[in-house]
Amino acid sequence: MSEFTEIADEILGDLLSTHGFVRVDKMHDLAIFESETCTLTVGHDSQRSSEVFMGLNRRDGTRGPDFNFDEVVRAASVPSGLQPMGYAVRDEESIRHLLQTMAALLATYCVPLLRGDYSAWSKLVSQRDADATNYATENRVHLALNSATAAWHAKDFEKIIEILGPLRPMLGASDRAKLEYAERKLRDD
Repeated sequence: MSEFTEIADEILGDLLSTHGFVRVDKMHDLAIFESETCTLTVGHDSQRSSEVFMGLNRRDGTRGPDFNFDEVVRAASVPSGLQPMGYAVRDEESIRHLLQTMAALLATYCVPLLRGDYSAWSKLVSQRDADATNYATENRVHLALNSATAAWHAKDFEKIIEILGPLRPMLGASDRAKLEYAERKLRDD
């Protein structure tokens, strides 16, 4: 099998050089490309999961964790049916196929990001912020539902209202029904 970085150079090199990227570093399973505005890292975890990964980041001092390929294609509004279903690879042929798919999506949908376009990057950052907020909200709701279940079994209707009341817009039908039942029980008692 060819070295991963050679395959990455072969498949991504022309696309990236068109947008001002040059390969600045390579190791056996990792290639780093930079332009004036961005860094693109592509690698292959050949030791554990045998997955290909790609990260994109700005070079303007606002650097945080790389945006992974899933984040990049979602922010670029790539239709979900065109996005890779996974990043696990078995052999050189599957590595080539996945990198070709990624390169085609970058070329078709992600050029503003590759060029460092401010509005495209703002959309990507906003998407990550929204994802983090949604994740935190889901966790908060999940923890609250666990507490509400315990209160339900204890028939502590005040506690149910205290826990679920602020979350009413986020509740599913059955949890909303429990909240309404608890409200009626307290009102009727």
